[in-house]
Amino acid sequence: MVRAVERWIGTGEPNDIQAWYRARNGAAYVGNWPWCDATITRAAVEAGEYEAVCHGTDYAYTVAHAQAFKEHGEWHAMTNGIKASGIRRGDVVFFDWAGSSEIGKIDHVGIVTGVSSDYQYVYTIEGNTANVCARRVRVVHDIAGFGRPQYKPEPKPTGDGSSTSTRPQVSLSKLVAAFKKDAPRKGTPVSYEPTIVVERALVAERLLAKRYADGHAGTATRSAYTLYQERRGFTGDDADGIPGMTTLTALGKAHGFDVVA
Repeated sequence: MVRAVERWIGTGEPNDIQAWYRARNGAAYVGNWPWCDATITRAAVEAGEYEAVCHGTDYAYTVAHAQAFKEHGEWHAMTNGIKASGIRRGDVVFFDWAGSSEIGKIDHVGIVTGVSSDYQYVYTIEGNTANVCARRVRVVHDIAGFGRPQYKPEPKPTGDGSSTSTRPQVSLSKLVAAFKKDAPRKGTPVSYEPTIVVERALVAERLLAKRYADGHAGTATRSAYTLYQERRGFTGDDADGIPGMTTLTALGKAHGFDVVA
């Protein structure tokens, strides 16, 4: 998640984060508007941590995002100081410039990259800070609290020093076969179960309704994949709703699965 936010450092405005969010959420987000939480939403999608960070909802309004963390039992108010709070790298940190810990008074949001050894400072990356995405150093007065996402587990080390990944694998050839033969309805066997991994990614991209993420690569799934191909710049026969290595790898990178032949 931190790496996903890092790639936006130096971004000014207006920017692609705003355009991306507008494409997903409509004309209410035209022009130049506050994009700090849209940066967190975009990074969560790119990191494959959309459910953990956003609980299935795009956020531009920081108060609503903090409230979602509270409703999921993941909210920690900054009432006992930096050290006692346990704030750490990867936490989604919310700010109230007036110094309160009230969710309703939150002004801004960022991602924590670290804490100083004396616990006086919290290091962050924030979108829309002085109109750019940048690294910042914050003090306890400014921090209202933080959400702690339930991130996917790290790969586990093996005895030979390598690691085994918990990320699902999707075979391109098997997926293509499924897209060409699966029935577009529930109640019939699916030919390739990891199809649902791809469908869930399309749901996170706001291209497929959740009810169609059932393992069947039917017409709704193919239409959603066509839109994804077009979003990646493909047209004509290259945007026919059948996955290719380029688009599927990009989708996997953004949503936490690996692609094999």
